[in-house]
Amino acid sequence: MDNIEDQIRALQTGVRRQRFAIVALGTILAGSALIGAVRPAGDATFDTITCKAWKVVDTDGTERIAARTAGEGDAGVIWLDRKGNLRIVAATMPTGDAGVTWFDKEEKGRIRVGADGDGSASVTWTDKAEKHRLVAATFASGGACVTWLDPDEKTRLEARTVSSGDADVRWFDKDEKVRISASTLANGNAGVGWLDKDGKERIRTVTTADGTAKVMWSDMDGKTRITAGTLEGGLAAVTWWDKDGKERISASTLANGDAGVGWFDKDGKGRITAGTFASGTVTYPTKDGK
Repeated sequence: MDNIEDQIRALQTGVRRQRFAIVALGTILAGSALIGAVRPAGDATFDTITCKAWKVVDTDGTERIAARTAGEGDAGVIWLDRKGNLRIVAATMPTGDAGVTWFDKEEKGRIRVGADGDGSASVTWTDKAEKHRLVAATFASGGACVTWLDPDEKTRLEARTVSSGDADVRWFDKDEKVRISASTLANGNAGVGWLDKDGKERIRTVTTADGTAKVMWSDMDGKTRITAGTLEGGLAAVTWWDKDGKERISASTLANGDAGVGWFDKDGKGRITAGTFASGTVTYPTKDGK
């Protein structure tokens, strides 16, 4: 899912850029001397009106709605409250982007809905400090995501789907490092992984389409040290590995009722075995696996 992650980061950067562009356009529209503020004298009917700009005033002559095109290719419509504060801007840009932004009474952008020239579409929510806190988006590649950010605009939680059918949810720490990842894949596999502060996965739980289920523990170097799992055929086992990745102890049970434990040396040779069998036979610990 690296491709969609790049798209998410690019989207967040683009939304920040467009926020300033939209505010600037709204200011231009609001500050333009389009026509004099004249109290309506009566009704009029027109077939066609062609103009570069227009505005609508309320019964007090206060400008409330304005529309204009700019020489650079921008076009927009704004809505103002009774105090003249900018509250809504709907705009298109020469880049192919189009969006609508809602502002609070202090003229701070709080919600933006946009369709961008690259095929992505998003809804963004910001807090009172105009920091991005929630972004929901779809991408031309078929991916989609919802991202939650903290007051410092750092990603803390992200849910994603991609066109292949894979989907995941990731949790980040305050340094934006992934600490937990839960995913399902199109092939039927599903898993949850826990990562340390250095980004190394330490625990992973997995279920696969064939019925296998496992829990794996890794050391600080990312090497698997313990695995515990059940297989489709009824086998269940726990295995311990040394730092060199060699199996040292294995305990297992079979569907037929057999159970055993084996100890291995550093060369991987069986040295001690002990087990019980469904027939009632018991094997005692032996050296060299004999």
